[in-house]
Amino acid sequence: MHDRRDRPTPMFSRYAWHGGRRASPRRMDEIEGAYVDLHGPGLFLTVTVIAMLNFLDAFFTILYLSFGGHELNPVVQQSLELGMPWFIGLKSVGIGLCLVFLTMTKNSQFSRLGLAVIFTGYLALICWHGVLYIGLAANGWV
Repeated sequence: MHDRRDRPTPMFSRYAWHGGRRASPRRMDEIEGAYVDLHGPGLFLTVTVIAMLNFLDAFFTILYLSFGGHELNPVVQQSLELGMPWFIGLKSVGIGLCLVFLTMTKNSQFSRLGLAVIFTGYLALICWHGVLYIGLAANGWV
């Protein structure tokens, strides 16, 4: 009879979507890059904050553009030309897929670094939106 513990947990197991069984790797040599299906409140909070920062970025981008601003990112500009629902949908799906992948691969150094870079990048972007808003207010636009 085959013992399921003879091999590492796959990224997509039947427990990954509901129930969950493992919060950490079984063997010490599996720690880096091991897949688990229980993720913990810290990772949930990080992913939720990133998703909220993504929403704020979309909101402030639309606000800035409504005052005559210009989008510098050509990919975002293309999605804006399709309309607001497309812009928000593509932005949400894009970051959502990234967050799902980084959550499922949370035990790899690359994923931890990726989450940190995305989190830091969105914080910087929200600060930049604040600078733009202050500039609009200083010029009497707001």
